[in-house]
Amino acid sequence: MTLSASFQDGVSGGGTFKDGGLANGGTITNNGTAGLMTIGLESGKSGNIIYRGVIYMGLDEIPNGAIVTSGVLTLVLTDASGSGALNYEAYRSSETDWTESSDYPTWTAKDGSNNWSTAGGSSTGTGIDLGAMPSSAGTITTDITALVREAVDKRSKVLNIVFKGSAETGSTYAWFVFKTGDHGTTADRPLLSVKYVTGGGAAAKTRSASHPGLGPGRGKKRKRLFRQ
Repeated sequence: MTLSASFQDGVSGGGTFKDGGLANGGTITNNGTAGLMTIGLESGKSGNIIYRGVIYMGLDEIPNGAIVTSGVLTLVLTDASGSGALNYEAYRSSETDWTESSDYPTWTAKDGSNNWSTAGGSSTGTGIDLGAMPSSAGTITTDITALVREAVDKRSKVLNIVFKGSAETGSTYAWFVFKTGDHGTTADRPLLSVKYVTGGGAAAKTRSASHPGLGPGRGKKRKRLFRQ
């Protein structure tokens, strides 16, 4: 039987959540506590400004041994712009102990004493292509099943993601802004919807492996459902 769980910051029920916006230039304040976050590349000002975002979720509600069959992330966009066909991507971050505050994380620092092992959130592994960079405001859904499944199977149920654009150099620009886990409207915060099966052993793994979108891939606030 397929079961489901939802994760969203500020909704009671278990787990943890934190997020923060990163930029290699320009001026960003309230990095980890702002209600909006920008992802992408902005060119043509004083050089290129690269925007990334990190999101961390504890998926403790999913039982041990469960096989994730679907993981869909919903974001509410307030703005989007682009002059070229850039995609946006999701990578796993190799570091989970970064600080969410009004000063951190930054492009180089994960807290007040330590830098990222690799600037910009310590992204690692092979990213997931999430499709074309959004071109207008509204609600979007993205399939991150591979990363959710890896978090449950190999990362102690910790989902730690770096979002970025598919290109971070050149004159082509594209970016979008979405509401974060600190946005005043709880229902508009990032929402992760997970489906999973339990107790099937090898048979369940075989069934889930044939499910579309599958592949290889805790914080501050309490939540059950799922933030510049």
